[in-house]
Formats: sequence, C-alpha cells, structure tokens
Amino acid sequence: MKRLRTCGLWFAAATAGVLLTVPGAIAGRATIQDPPQAAFRSGASAVMVDVTVRDGSRRAITGLTAKDFQVFDNGVPQQVDEVSYGTLPIDVTVALDVSYSVTGDLLDRLRQAVAQLMRDLGSKDRLKLVLFSTRITRTIDYTTDVKAVERAIRGTSASGSTSLLDAISVTLVSASPADRRQLIVFFTDGSDTSSTTSPAILTEVAERTRATLAFVVPFTAGRPMVLSPQPALQGASVPPALQGSVTPPPGVTTLAAQSASTLSLNPVLSKLARETGGTILPVSAAGNLSEAFRRVLNEFRSAYVLYYTARGVDRAGYHAIDVKVKRDGAVVQARRGYFSS
Repeated sequence: MKRLRTCGLWFAAATAGVLLTVPGAIAGRATIQDPPQAAFRSGASAVMVDVTVRDGSRRAITGLTAKDFQVFDNGVPQQVDEVSYGTLPIDVTVALDVSYSVTGDLLDRLRQAVAQLMRDLGSKDRLKLVLFSTRITRTIDYTTDVKAVERAIRGTSASGSTSLLDAISVTLVSASPADRRQLIVFFTDGSDTSSTTSPAILTEVAERTRATLAFVVPFTAGRPMVLSPQPALQGASVPPALQGSVTPPPGVTTLAAQSASTLSLNPVLSKLARETGGTILPVSAAGNLSEAFRRVLNEFRSAYVLYYTARGVDRAGYHAIDVKVKRDGAVVQARRGYFSS
C-alpha cells in the first residue's frame, strides 16, 4: 500500500502559532489540548491530490483514468501512478457558528440539516461536530453514530461573539488518518468579531494540511451580496449571474456559486476555499439548509483522488500543483499545493 505525502513538512511552528494566539478559546466536552500528529509525513513516497472534474453545466465527469490527467508539480510534469474514485472513506467536520447572530428558526433548521448530513454519510464515513462563538467546542469527535450526533445537535444553543478564523485554524490542525479523505464544512455568515488568529497564519496552516474547506454562507433575502472575482483569485469560476451585486429573490435558495468567489464580507474565506480545492456556497437563510449541506457533500464525494511520486523537483518546501484534464470543456478543481520536508 502506498504511503502518502502531501505535506511532509511537520507544521509544528504554524500549529504552535495558532494555539498560542487562541488562549482559552477551546472548551467543551471534548477539548483539543495537544498539537495533532502531522497530516502528511516526511519519508512517504506518494502525493495524494483530490480533484473534482465537471463539465460546463457543473455535472461530474466520471470514468476518467490516469491517462486522462496531467499533473504539474512546481511546473514539472508528473506521471499519475493511480486514480481512485469513491473508494476512500470520508471524515467530515461540521463547524457551526452558534453566536448570537444564529438563533430561532435558523438554528432549528441548522440542527435538522446537520442531522440529515449525518444520515447522508456512507457506512464507513464519520462526522465530527464543532461549535464556535467566542469559544470553540468540539461537541462530538469522529463518529458513525447517527443518534449520538442527533443528541449533540439538539443541545446546541446560541451565545457570544464570533471567532471564525480561530475556529478554522483549530479544525485544520486537528488530526485525521491519512487513509481517509477530509472535508471541513463551515456554516457562517463570514463575519468575525473576536478571533486572534491572523489571516497570514491561517493561510499557512491551510497549506500544510490536506483537508478541503467548504463554507455554507447564509444570506437574507433582499439584502445585496457582492460576489466579485479579484485578480488574486484568477482561476476561480464565478457564474455570470453572481458577478457584481445581486439581490436574491425572496425565499430563493442560491446554489449556483459553487466555487471560490469573493464574498465582500470576508475575502479570507475565498482564498482558503481556493487553496484547499473547496467551495463557497451562498444559501438563503430562509431556504433549505439540508439541501446545501448535501450539495457540498455530494460534490466532495464525486472527486477523484490522484497519486503520484514527485520527480524532477526539490523535495523540501512548498510545491505548487496544477492539474489538467485531457478533455474539452472540463473544469478542474483541486488544491493548489502542499509542503514537504
């Protein structure tokens, strides 16, 4: 069996920086106290990359083989040794903003959406639940127990301010086995009122993990939302209907923006989604949250996993990855790079 290398550089420095900047922020029934083991270990031989391939209508393109992919590591062409599709189990971390801005009916439907997401998982998939406001609480660790998740989510209540960047950093540095794919889904309006983690540190940590970050972002019907691509985000596909300022019709759930667009509220999220091969999904706060979570999960499930051994490049440091598909009209989404020692 292949040993995996996606970030061989042990990111203790970055992790320590995150933990030091979030004093007392983590609490609850299952507190994260110790730095995790490295998600990607030096000495391993293969690089593992999650890749989503879709056509112009956002439909998944299936049936591809290693010969259909081109991978460039720091600009050097690589040979894809193996491709898997739908075979690896998934670890899903759901992180919910439960500050005072998320209350009432929205909180009730959010509970229902998480319970439904747990039921949507495969038999070998697992879910972890993290709640964040001023403090960050790992309410339940990775589990396959649907009833345990339902009990945990029923006890959710809203309070405090929002430490969004701190919560992202904590979920990223939490360990997960290398033989499982990792999806982190945040439900947040993108605002941050109390974090101490800087965007620079957060980006550095994201580059040293192999998790894919997705953000489900609620908006209020009738309230304009700006989704405008920036030069730094070239390659992020923004549907024309969502470019500029748009006012969603009342009661309409927007599921069209499924790539790293720039929400004017917090552009850090778009960069994190892009770097990790993830997505930002705006959804009406009055709409179907279960559908939004299911959409994120199904898109992640439909990804290929490519394996290759980096050749012709220096091993140490950051490796930029570029993945292409030999098929007209194919749209490729993958993380942008990894670190190795």
